[in-house]
Amino acid sequence: MTSKSEHLVDLIFKKLKNYKNKKIFLEKENLDKFVISLFKEN
Repeated sequence: MTSKSEHLVDLIFKKLKNYKNKKIFLEKENLDKFVISLFKEN
């Protein structure tokens, strides 16, 4: 993963973890895998 995409994952992870209205169970590894899957070409 490039540093740009890692930074994006970090930002998304921090935003979701700080979301107070609903409890969100999220692991960073799962988010990484999801973002990588979005960037992959079909």
